Amino acid sequence: MRRGSELVAGALGWWQDETGARCVAYRGPLEGANLRLHYGFDGWREPIHETRLESVGPGLAVAQVPELDAHLALDCAVTDGERWDNNGGVDYRLWTGFDALDAHMHLSGPGTGALGMRSLAIAMASAGMVCGISSWLDNRALDRVDRAALRIFPLVWVRPGDTELEEVRGRLETGAVGLKLHPTVDGYPAHDSALDPYIAIAEEKRCPVACHSAPGEADPDNIRRLAERFPAVPFILYHTYLGPHEGRRRAAAHVREQSNLHLETSWCRADVVIRLVGEVGAGRVLFGSDASIDGPTHYDRHPPNVEGRETYNAGLLTLVEALGPDAARAVMGDNARRLFRLNGNSRGNSR
Repeated sequence: MRRGSELVAGALGWWQDETGARCVAYRGPLEGANLRLHYGFDGWREPIHETRLESVGPGLAVAQVPELDAHLALDCAVTDGERWDNNGGVDYRLWTGFDALDAHMHLSGPGTGALGMRSLAIAMASAGMVCGISSWLDNRALDRVDRAALRIFPLVWVRPGDTELEEVRGRLETGAVGLKLHPTVDGYPAHDSALDPYIAIAEEKRCPVACHSAPGEADPDNIRRLAERFPAVPFILYHTYLGPHEGRRRAAAHVREQSNLHLETSWCRADVVIRLVGEVGAGRVLFGSDASIDGPTHYDRHPPNVEGRETYNAGLLTLVEALGPDAARAVMGDNARRLFRLNGNSRGNSR
């Protein structure tokens, strides 16, 4: 696509006009009568188009884009004829069939580093993620950011024997939507009985538990043992398995056999996710990416960061096309909304 010398960051979303037509809405630093939306579909496939953005109120301009329903995603930037807003150089994406949700994110504070709020905001806009589920090893980090502005829903990071039970209960009562376990980082087996008081709170509050899944302490076999003790609590295997494919096969087998287990797909290529959906069903798989571990370019980094072969943005187009509308909507958001009980709080409409 065309790029400008001045890179600024803004915001794009969907807008419904008085006739019910869906429009692209822009709230950003560029303004004036010459605003134009520069766009392509499904990964900037040719031909590339431009259309005028019309002002409909202070700080808000909208454009109708034809043929939206014939495509999976709209990729775009904004220009006033001289300057460009291309989201810090990684452009914007809007999904045409659903509101995309990333079920595995990290946010360490309001700073500008790879895990800061601005970095995550740029990354999310580049992939069309309207909201996400986030955690950090210091729970207080997410207290220091404007989670509502990013539409971020926090998890409570739990260290057995260290995290106070009342802190867990309090955070779940004031906005947190689940628990996060990381046996590898914190050094305990995922089936440790010391976790039971925390999982009992999750059961009481009817919230899920997300657990890092990888070789060693976080092995899927251990996560299954914990899940068997609490059959009413949904458990999500983050990464499915961050290791050799044999671990992913075991994780999928556990999900087929244990009804409260679910898979999350960060660092899995699209063909792997398609296979997992075929093995366990679309209702048991959640898209996640570990954003924004790789900074603002997390979803579109070059060289590719997903197993060294694929960017998230390219892989998601392959995934959504292969799954079809219903399964894609489930994997890309609805499963997470159901498990984390987000209801209507996670929609990304601009209006």
